[in-house]
Amino acid sequence: MFSFARLFRRKASVASAVSAPLTLAEAASNVRVLDNAQPQPAGLVDDGFLPEGARSLFRGWVSEPLVLRQYELEDVVLDRTLMVFLKDGRPIMDTAYLQPQQAVAELTVRKEDLVPAPPGQAAMAACFDHWSTNYYHWVVHTVPTLFSLRQSGFGGGLILPHLTEWQEETVRMNGFDPARATLTEPGRQYAFRKVIYTDCVRGAADFSILPTSRQAYHALAAQAGVTGQEARTLDLFIERGGAANRLMPNEGDLAQALAQVGFTIVRPETQSVAGQMRLFARARLVVGALGAGMANLAWCRPGTVVCELVPQQHQNPCNLALAIQMNLPYWGELVETGVETESHVAASQKGFNVPELVQRAQQLAAYAQAHVQ
Repeated sequence: MFSFARLFRRKASVASAVSAPLTLAEAASNVRVLDNAQPQPAGLVDDGFLPEGARSLFRGWVSEPLVLRQYELEDVVLDRTLMVFLKDGRPIMDTAYLQPQQAVAELTVRKEDLVPAPPGQAAMAACFDHWSTNYYHWVVHTVPTLFSLRQSGFGGGLILPHLTEWQEETVRMNGFDPARATLTEPGRQYAFRKVIYTDCVRGAADFSILPTSRQAYHALAAQAGVTGQEARTLDLFIERGGAANRLMPNEGDLAQALAQVGFTIVRPETQSVAGQMRLFARARLVVGALGAGMANLAWCRPGTVVCELVPQQHQNPCNLALAIQMNLPYWGELVETGVETESHVAASQKGFNVPELVQRAQQLAAYAQAHVQ
């Protein structure tokens, strides 16, 4: 029986024990293995070398091994701001995704902010992290989670944020009714009788190659009408537009120059998710700066060539992992930005070298034309 009194019990003699953090393995009443990822080397265009001597970024990179697990948690509370679960008043540390460890360790149940579980509540499934509005996070964390739930015949409800139109589209495409979800708000805490929690939600698989994630993307693309027989004739440049993080002052100049040599300029967020799936299924080459729009590599067909423009201050191989996942030859082009310290948000102090990048894009377009059927 779920006991709210137990959530708030704080006896002085056991205070230190109650506040000690837990792990998912310690908190779970049941653990199930969903998938097993083996290390895989980066699949680079021409092994990372072009004829004139250019080298791809991330040469020698290897994906991380991972045993993907699903956990059953009973009588837990979700802190919606940090997206961390608590069991018996103790934070489950590895449900935190890129959160300060100290903030997580100090987290407690706040009775004044707690939304109690309704009587007879069905099992609920956690589906998202604290950056839920980011398209990359949704594609890589939420979509495989929804797929695994559907494959297992899960019949409970989902724990979700208030959904944008494109998020609701992906939930419905996975066969779930948002009306049965618990929609959560930052600042509140939510009690649940039983929660299904999957490692993907906490970003554990970001740098691993999971067969189930590949199956999830193929299944969703099929829902959008992608057949796998589409003619691949498009060379795409993903324009980030108004994205604030890692702003490049002359992105428009690069887009215009690429358009003049035959590239199709796209802003994925202006289309439905199904529309993005159909568009990227027709891509022969995808060029774009590191950012959420590159998550559309999930809808590319095997062999599509990828050229990622990677800023020097944030050399993150997450999209390389996605390219390996989908069997896409990858080229990483390091972009000098003048920002010397690691930052995933800092704007560039330099603009793109437009002539150099147009030349690289044309080289890769020629490679794609010769290799992509």
